[in-house]
Amino acid sequence: MRYGILADVHGNLFALQAAVGRLREEGVDGWLCAGDLVGYGPHPSECVEVVAELGAACVAGNHELLVLGELPEGRAGRLARETTAWTRGELREDCRSFLARLPMVVTVEDLVMAHGSLASPEEYVTGEAQAAGQLRRLGAEHPGSRLLVVGHTHRPWLYSRERGTVAPGGGGDAALPRAERFLLNPGSVGQSRQREREPRARCMLVDTERRRVRFYAVPYDVAASRQALRRHGLPRDGVHVRPGPLATLERRSRNLLRRSLAATGLSRRRRSARRRPAPRHR
Repeated sequence: MRYGILADVHGNLFALQAAVGRLREEGVDGWLCAGDLVGYGPHPSECVEVVAELGAACVAGNHELLVLGELPEGRAGRLARETTAWTRGELREDCRSFLARLPMVVTVEDLVMAHGSLASPEEYVTGEAQAAGQLRRLGAEHPGSRLLVVGHTHRPWLYSRERGTVAPGGGGDAALPRAERFLLNPGSVGQSRQREREPRARCMLVDTERRRVRFYAVPYDVAASRQALRRHGLPRDGVHVRPGPLATLERRSRNLLRRSLAATGLSRRRRSARRRPAPRHR
């Protein structure tokens, strides 16, 4: 099977359409989405509808939980706090119901998918020690699975316990030997956090038969996305946040808060994984 894999769409319809179009050109048998369909961007309902119509197996991201009121906004970053209320008011009820039914973890063939980590949709897996820990947990909880797909960091990455970081920026394609376990992150469809002049929509294709992965950075109509942000009074950096020391510090602080809450048993939330029907048109 050839799976088109999306993550962190964040209400950016133009980026999503470009990513889906590119993956369709490559040939896709099924679709997976590692969460955060909404938040930041100007088209939350439209993006939910596109992903649902693809028939994608999808997990809940932290922005879904924020919009649904299942995570306190105080644990979110500045930009999320500025846009969550607008997203909540803009989201159609059928799309809200779709998001409310999303599981935390999905298993497809020998691939397991979560948003942030196997423990929490809020956890950023950014270092090799964290990635190795996730793959150990994958082996313990899903012994028949060799691939773990996560999102949340908005940065493409391919990591193997045996070889370490295989593709730090997610460029090109790589083999996925069955003898190894891999952590894969496609990067963000809708909100680039790369040092690039024009943001790209990132996604990936995983071939579970040939054991190959290919990463894509797809151009899209950034001007149209920014125009839509302005029209709704949303921050310009909804589609592109250039990396910097303040963003890194904020992410580390949220990770520390999440771990502290997990130690007291306050952040554990699990749901059974099952496929969901698409929302109906209005």
